[in-house]
Amino acid sequence: AAKDGHSLAHAVQSHAVQSLPSIFRSPAAQGWAIVLLTVLAYAPAVGNGFIWDDDDYVTENLTLRSAQGLSHIWFQRGAVPQYYPLTHTSFWIEYQLWGDWAAGYHTVNILLHALGAVLLWRLLLRLDVRGAWLIAAVFALHPAMVESVVWITERKNVLSAVLAIASLIAYLRFRPDGQGVRFYLLSLICFAGALLSKSVTVTLPPVILLLTWWKTGRITKRD
Repeated sequence: AAKDGHSLAHAVQSHAVQSLPSIFRSPAAQGWAIVLLTVLAYAPAVGNGFIWDDDDYVTENLTLRSAQGLSHIWFQRGAVPQYYPLTHTSFWIEYQLWGDWAAGYHTVNILLHALGAVLLWRLLLRLDVRGAWLIAAVFALHPAMVESVVWITERKNVLSAVLAIASLIAYLRFRPDGQGVRFYLLSLICFAGALLSKSVTVTLPPVILLLTWWKTGRITKRD
């Protein structure tokens, strides 16, 4: 009975999707819908200014002022509050573009979060998770995400999330038999970028092992 119920639910869901206008059934439209929802939800943050810690990261961060400062971000211990050089490099680039204009930093955070939500949707589709679009939309709009998106200093969260999810997607396109080695290299590069954005992403390899176990029921030495 449970199996029949599950099949019926799947049939109803498939019918509902097929009932949508063709434009809304296209992956591009669904992806842009996530972006639009995210931008609409977080748009009020664009008008906000800087708050605590934003001085250390942006407004009073002397490394953002010059090319030498960019070198210090990467190679001088203690030059920035935390050694997240890719995150601070993103601030460096933006400071060259718009200086202390807070709206620019807020806009980039929002767009990065929207990109992260779209990538999460694509990852869940690849993992054959039911309701992938809805899960990604909840991720995009959930109140728990507000701090990461609207606080400029938390750029490290949204940037590292984009790179970590991209790393997972690339890894899942790699085949252990040697096919798609370029995806393995891409995954490794994205993982390194995630680490350089926020070191908590060191948890990504265990996540890959958990996904492997979930999908295959075992973890081999080769994995």
